Amino acid sequence: MTPASTREQIGNDFLAYLGKRDSEETQASHFLSVLMDSYPLLSVSILTLDKEKSPVVFAHRGLSGSFIKDFYSKGTLPVVKAAFSGEIVLKGGDPRLSDPDWRFCHECKAFYAAPCRVHGKVSGVFLAEFREAILGDPAALEAFGAYTQMSAILLALGGGAIASPDTDFLTGLGTFRAFHDVLHREIPRGKRHNQPVSLMIVKVRSLRELNDVYGHFVADQALVDVSRMVARQLRGMDHVSRSGSSFYVVMPGTPKEKAAAVAERIVAAMSAEPPGKKDVTLTVAIGLGAFPLGGETERVLIPHVEDMVHESVRKGGNAYTVFGD
Repeated sequence: MTPASTREQIGNDFLAYLGKRDSEETQASHFLSVLMDSYPLLSVSILTLDKEKSPVVFAHRGLSGSFIKDFYSKGTLPVVKAAFSGEIVLKGGDPRLSDPDWRFCHECKAFYAAPCRVHGKVSGVFLAEFREAILGDPAALEAFGAYTQMSAILLALGGGAIASPDTDFLTGLGTFRAFHDVLHREIPRGKRHNQPVSLMIVKVRSLRELNDVYGHFVADQALVDVSRMVARQLRGMDHVSRSGSSFYVVMPGTPKEKAAAVAERIVAAMSAEPPGKKDVTLTVAIGLGAFPLGGETERVLIPHVEDMVHESVRKGGNAYTVFGD
C-alpha cells in the first residue's frame, strides 16, 4: 500500500466512524488505533487542556501508565509546551531525539507534534513517536499534518478543552488522577472516623501479547471485559480507576479481610471466563493492603500494595496477595 493510499484509507475510515454515536474520546481511540496499525509508531496521542489550562491526555495509544502518572505530576514537558506553539518535526539523526527535554515517552527514531487548530484556535496537540525514521518522506510528513487536523476535529466536536481528566475514555472508570484524589480524601476520613480503608491494585497480564497477536481492538475489548469483572464485585461506595494495564480500587470502611474476599471473587471470575482469545488470555495479579496497618499515608500504603502485586506475579496465573498476611 502506498503512502497516499494509506492516508486515503485512514481518511475514509475516519469519516465513516464520525457517523457513529460514540463519544469523541472513543472515536479518537479508534482513530489512533488505526494509525498504530498503519505506521511504525511507538505511540500516538492527542492532548488537550483542563480547566486550569494544563495539558491532559484526551486519547492515546502506546503511552505507559507510569509515563502518564509522571506527566500529570510534572504538569507539562518542554516538548509539549513547544508543540502548542507550532509544528515540531524531528527526523532521524536529530540530536534532540536523545535530549530528555525533547523526549515524550520513548526513545524514538523520529518525532512529530503539531497544534490542533480549528478556526485559528488551538485546542490541543497531536504527537507521534516513530520506531523508524520515516519523516524524511514528504508524503509521510504531509499525512501526519492531515492527521493533526483530524484530531482537531475530534477535539472540536468534544467542545475543545475537557472539564477534567477524571474519566478513562476506554472503560468509563476513573483515571489515575481520580484515584489519587479519592485515596487522598478517604485516608484522612478513615483516620477521623477510626475506620479502615483498603487499597487493591489489579495488574492485568499478557495484554501486550494479546495486542501484538490480535491488535488493539481485541486487546481493548479484553481490557474492558476485565474492568467489568472487577466492577461487578464492588459496592456502590467503592472507587475504581484505570491507568494503563492496572486498576486501582479504593474501598472505604473495609478491612483487608473483606477486601481479600473481593479479590478472591475477581480471581474466580477471571479463571472461569478468561478474557482474550483462546491461545492468548489475560490474567490478573492483585495486591492488597489497608490503612492503617498497611500504611498511614498514601506514600507508605501504595508501595506496600505494589509489592504485593509483584508477589502475585511471581505466583503466576490469577492470584492475589495481602500485605501483612
